[in-house]
Amino acid sequence: MLRLSWFNVLSLALGFAFLYLPILLLVIYSFNASRLVTVWAGWSTRWYAELLNDRAILEAAWVSLRVAVLSATAATVLGTLAAVALTRFGRFGGRLLFSGMLYAPLVMPEVIIGLSLLLLFVAVGIDRGFWTVAVAHSTLTMCFVAVIVQSSRRPPLTSAARRCGRSSP
Repeated sequence: MLRLSWFNVLSLALGFAFLYLPILLLVIYSFNASRLVTVWAGWSTRWYAELLNDRAILEAAWVSLRVAVLSATAATVLGTLAAVALTRFGRFGGRLLFSGMLYAPLVMPEVIIGLSLLLLFVAVGIDRGFWTVAVAHSTLTMCFVAVIVQSSRRPPLTSAARRCGRSSP
């Protein structure tokens, strides 16, 4: 049985307070009736009504949601296919180059990847917009999918799964 010391409990409480207290304060202050953050003028949903009446914000949120769904789906499909190719087909020509390009976003800062993709889109002459943002997000997140899928498809795990009754590879 695991016993928690007062130090562990205090550390956890301070850590959770550090993470969640600012979020709680933002939620509380979002109901402030005043225009100023430093002045509390009572409870109000005025700013949420203003938000729902702001057409530009709602359109931006809709575009963000569409980019998120498209890039997550594309990254999941492409990352899974890449991981299956790396684990299933063993050594093939260009494997080192393929895996290096696949895992490069893991070690590169996101700003550098974004700037590189922007320069690529400008050099090729592609209009920047919804599709370039979706491609950039898919490129950035595909490597994370590939790492997770590849780690779950390691040969020792698949052979152990076969011994436990799993029929398909």
